Amino acid sequence: MSQGKKHVLGFSPNGGQLFASVDELGILRVWNTETNTLKQEFTPNLQVSGPCTALTWVLVAAPRPKKSRKSLPTQEAASDQLYIALGTLKGVVVIYSLAEGKIERTLSGDSHDGPVTSIVYDNAGHLYTVGVDCRALVWSLEQERCISDWQVGPEKPRNIVYLPKSRTLAVGSRQLKVYDVDTKELIETFTGHSGEVNAISSVVCTDDAEFVLTTARMERVICFWKIEKKGKNKASSCTLLMEDLAYCLSSEVQDDGQLRVASVTRNGIIHIYLLNVNSLSAEKFVKPKASLQIVSDGADTVEPIHALASYFVADKNRSHEILFGYGNRKQIQFERFTPNYAEKLNVIVRADPKKLYAQKKGKVQALQAAQKTLTPVVSQKIVEYNSALPISQKKVQNDVPMEARLQHLQIKATKLGGGKLQTQSKTQLLMQALHSKDQAMIDAVLSTHDTETIQLTLDRLPLEYVNPLVNELSILIQGKHANVTSALRWLQVLACTHTSALMSEDKQALREKLGIVLGVAQQRMHCLAEALQISGRVNLIISQMKRNADNHLNESNVLNVDDEEEDEPADADADGDSAQGESNWSDLEDQNISSNSIADEGLAADNDLAADEEDLAMTQGSEDDDEELSD
Repeated sequence: MSQGKKHVLGFSPNGGQLFASVDELGILRVWNTETNTLKQEFTPNLQVSGPCTALTWVLVAAPRPKKSRKSLPTQEAASDQLYIALGTLKGVVVIYSLAEGKIERTLSGDSHDGPVTSIVYDNAGHLYTVGVDCRALVWSLEQERCISDWQVGPEKPRNIVYLPKSRTLAVGSRQLKVYDVDTKELIETFTGHSGEVNAISSVVCTDDAEFVLTTARMERVICFWKIEKKGKNKASSCTLLMEDLAYCLSSEVQDDGQLRVASVTRNGIIHIYLLNVNSLSAEKFVKPKASLQIVSDGADTVEPIHALASYFVADKNRSHEILFGYGNRKQIQFERFTPNYAEKLNVIVRADPKKLYAQKKGKVQALQAAQKTLTPVVSQKIVEYNSALPISQKKVQNDVPMEARLQHLQIKATKLGGGKLQTQSKTQLLMQALHSKDQAMIDAVLSTHDTETIQLTLDRLPLEYVNPLVNELSILIQGKHANVTSALRWLQVLACTHTSALMSEDKQALREKLGIVLGVAQQRMHCLAEALQISGRVNLIISQMKRNADNHLNESNVLNVDDEEEDEPADADADGDSAQGESNWSDLEDQNISSNSIADEGLAADNDLAADEEDLAMTQGSEDDDEELSD
């Protein structure tokens, strides 16, 4: 196993009966998986060896007793002894004895110049370790010292695994390098991970083909690498997909050739894959056959319980089961479970290990045992605080009753420059909403339309909250019109207030951050010309309608005609009538009178004018006849 907050753990080789883990403080804990009890807890000497950074199980065969004539055939041989090899922060390797519950021996000789990152046992009396000094060391348990070393740099190694068939050591950093343990030569390299290898495992198939399984930090895939002792920069043989980052891998090959792989992800879910070794393909990504999710059996809410490790049981009678542990580092529960491969997600409802521990020890004792700290209860009345000041300069205790203090209490609003109240600022509320990602609280703050309040809020906003605020405004600007208006106000004030913070970022990063806002603005600018044309024409029509409504001439719809004296000559009457008729028609045309009475009077005036013209023509004709007769 490797160094890290969640990686220093492992099941014992005797069917997973024991489980060892190292927490952040370097404390070793050994659990019994069958009884769900903490068997041992060991705190190393920080001055001698330092905290534990890596571990592996060591199974040492017990010496066979010599046969004698007096020995009975039913006498049982001594059982094998289990040890734990620990790599420490100071680069030393120590052997922990489960029988004695302490460090039995410390391996001598050369050691690492820094922490040990990973350690592995070859089941033949040798330990292999790598450290931050980019070296691989070989330790002999029989000689109790380091016997050889070689360089595996320049990249810092993080994980190693031993392959017994090919007698090679796979070292994982950014690349996967395979070394021959006899010649110490690099014989094969694999590339494909973008980060450092976070977990590693190996598997040997029935046809003696060897595979190494790796997963890297910030990647949600598991890569299969086939070890063939030749080639450089080789690609993976198969890729498995996960929902989250993995920090624990386990694998097993069954008798029928089927390969089972289990990965424990960061969100506490166990993914199980079923593969056929002979049909592995690098072109297709393999999804999990089933996933295990452990949840609590709470009455009010159902909360997930994180899985810590998984292990395939190497028992023929229980080969279909998987052993896993769940809970936290100090309270772990183990269970063997048979997955239902017909369902993609197997939800397992179990009691929270914290609640089980609290039921056994009591809530108060469980909390104290988990935290291992006691808070002293001190009464201020019985504590006397000594002061260096003389008695005359000591503060006199105020014995004013609470009722009198409340009467004199006055709440005064603090005013900022320009007569603005400090209480108008919503900076703290906005910071709390962005930190907790409470959408209701965010909407309540961003619905503010007052420009002064927005300015006061953004003036006091720390720079680390600018990016989350821009993301929320980008989402808000895609909503309804009211939300868009409010979001534009906030964006305008934000751009003016924190211009220096926005300009200090990279151009590409700033473009990605404001990409949604720019896209919405450009989309709305496409129809700006057409909208302005429609707005202008509508404004012209409305202005004309207003001018017509303001014209109140001749509202009574009555045509007024002035009658002249009857004793005027006929010519004058005709000229007057014609002039009067023309003025009336001009008035009618100017005023647009459409009444029936006015139309009838206009027709009568036309008839009178026509009769006058006929009389005038007849008079002129009679005068011409008289002149001809006189001639």
